[in-house]
Amino acid sequence: MLNKMLNKLLDSSIFWSFDKSGYLRHERGFHENYHFKKGSRALITGGTSGIGEAAALELASHGVDVTVTGRRIYDCKELLDFKKLDLSEWSEFDSFVGNIQAIDYLVLNAGGMPEHFQTNKEGIELQFASQLFGHYILAKKLLAARKLKKGARIVWVTSGGMYLKALDIKTIFKNAHYDKIDNYANVKRAQVTLLPFFQQEFPLQLVTAMHPGWAATPGVAESMPKFSNFMKGRLRSPLQGADTILWLLSTMKETPSGGLYFDRKKVSGHFFKFTKKSSEYAQELQDLLKKYSEKA
Repeated sequence: MLNKMLNKLLDSSIFWSFDKSGYLRHERGFHENYHFKKGSRALITGGTSGIGEAAALELASHGVDVTVTGRRIYDCKELLDFKKLDLSEWSEFDSFVGNIQAIDYLVLNAGGMPEHFQTNKEGIELQFASQLFGHYILAKKLLAARKLKKGARIVWVTSGGMYLKALDIKTIFKNAHYDKIDNYANVKRAQVTLLPFFQQEFPLQLVTAMHPGWAATPGVAESMPKFSNFMKGRLRSPLQGADTILWLLSTMKETPSGGLYFDRKKVSGHFFKFTKKSSEYAQELQDLLKKYSEKA
């Protein structure tokens, strides 16, 4: 009872939950090993570094045929297949989808934080264009081309930063006060807000999302150097950050489609009341995704 109360107190602090000590504490309750389908295939966007690469290498070590994507040429590990793909350039998707085999696991992980406000050819801000619209459009094209198997598991990799952000869809097209970290949190909030929609769009697949806590990755070090330095020694390893991705892909436990997970447990998408108003914009955002998906 005392341990349960202490764990609840530490988890409510966020700091002692999202950091490495939180992972090590939660790990004591992990009772499943990874177990992947024999002969299975996986696609991981943004799988050339950090959490994405850690997940890819772990999958490959279990015999999964793994393709990773990235915007820049990747010195590919022997275990992985690399394909160059910019998720904000939707015109590349048809060719990409046509050149891969049907997959059992899809990890929508690619991220990035441009320093300044930019849009893609369709006028969508780059983080939204790649991490939300791009991921959705890619998944829909995979489905239409029968490259996403029945029962395939789709995992959206979001961020704990979204807990501090209510959805703002005005910034998808214009943002005079662009801040890369705030915008990143906004995109991740959008991903979580739309989980019920993604569940409906992929009824024959299992769609979930997870956030990794705070992990030491090249992206964190580059985009948030002050935070990275402050948390030195307390950040999770990339593989610790990737654990829930791997668990969601492999677990035999019931994980209902449309859920958000952290350290192998289903969690709420909100810590604070002010973020709950995000749901008011869900329909408008769904309509935008469908509109641009039909054009792509």
